[in-house]
Amino acid sequence: MSTRQNSHPTTDGSVKPLVSGTVIPLVTALDTQGRPDAEAVEPLLAYLAEGGVTSLLLAGTNGEGPLLPGDGVRRYATEVTARWRALVGEAATVMVAATGPGTRETRQRIEALDGVDLDAVVVLAPFYFKHTERELLAHFQAAAALDRPVVVYNSPAYTGNPVPVSLVRRLLDEPGIVGLKDNSGDTAQFGQFCELAGKRPGFGVAQGIERQLDVALRLGAAGTVPGVGMLAPALCVDLFRAGSSGDDATATALQQDVNRLAALFAIRPGASGVVIMKTALHLLGLCPATAAEPFLPCTDDELAALRTALDDLSDVLRRA
Repeated sequence: MSTRQNSHPTTDGSVKPLVSGTVIPLVTALDTQGRPDAEAVEPLLAYLAEGGVTSLLLAGTNGEGPLLPGDGVRRYATEVTARWRALVGEAATVMVAATGPGTRETRQRIEALDGVDLDAVVVLAPFYFKHTERELLAHFQAAAALDRPVVVYNSPAYTGNPVPVSLVRRLLDEPGIVGLKDNSGDTAQFGQFCELAGKRPGFGVAQGIERQLDVALRLGAAGTVPGVGMLAPALCVDLFRAGSSGDDATATALQQDVNRLAALFAIRPGASGVVIMKTALHLLGLCPATAAEPFLPCTDDELAALRTALDDLSDVLRRA
């Protein structure tokens, strides 16, 4: 993996975190055999670039990373990264999630990305077993020891192992850990994360809960990671710009449109939004609808509801 700066100086002399701006958690386009297909995601990449996006996260939740083999993630990341950098230029940033139930597989997934032109890897807590804070600290330290910039991903709904404020305070002492993506939904805790980040220049905290983007920016978030940004990238970029510049009224108004997009996931309640997102993108001509097993395609009723919902959202989708 090539070495890139994990933060950048700005015109006022401050340090811009690597985890900043509007980061899109990209889907993994799959062919009919379930194999990652970088060529098939090109229309979506062009759409995102046109909407003002410069940063991608691959193989995360929206990217079905935990369901894909490490070698498949490597091939997809290699090809998508090359396409994205050619499309966006120097501003392009690419991160890849390395997800394993324990430290050994997480390290193996990071090592499988060796030689890929990435800016950082994104590492979740272990999942399935419950772990102590000392064990979680050792897990993230082991990932950072591989000499690649690491973004910690706090997603307790998926891992069962929340990353508490006390742990983030300790992780700030690890120079290889450059940021935090928080999907906990706890706004009070998120504010504490942002306060801690202010103590270390270049450490960025990003909000991954789509219905809380405007609130997170008021609390000091350096970035947002909205999955629905694949449907309306310009909307999410505009929201970030408004919120980060202190225009709270505009950010709040734009948040309402983001919430309308997020309501699409209610078409398949009680499940991850992967199938709904991919099918919506497919209906917009941006990506194949195929998802990894055991995900199943939309039923006829779900497809009809999704078509109607997208028609109702035409005013939001036209922002891109």
